[in-house]
Amino acid sequence: MENVAEKIKKIMSKHVNVKDATVETPLSQLNIDSLDLVEAMMDIEEEFNIEFTNEEILNLKCFNDIVKLVETKI
Repeated sequence: MENVAEKIKKIMSKHVNVKDATVETPLSQLNIDSLDLVEAMMDIEEEFNIEFTNEEILNLKCFNDIVKLVETKI
């Protein structure tokens, strides 16, 4: 069974190259634009059956922030 971080990385890989990303990789280093981030977060919401606020998405700084946010909602 995949853990949360692995599932998120798989979803994010549809929108941006995360092959070499670690949990500490800043989102800015992934060259992800705001539209791709929103689309990725929508896919994550669908996968985990959760919802994010706009404020939560705007406060994301690194890959690990996404993992932590998802883990608080599942």
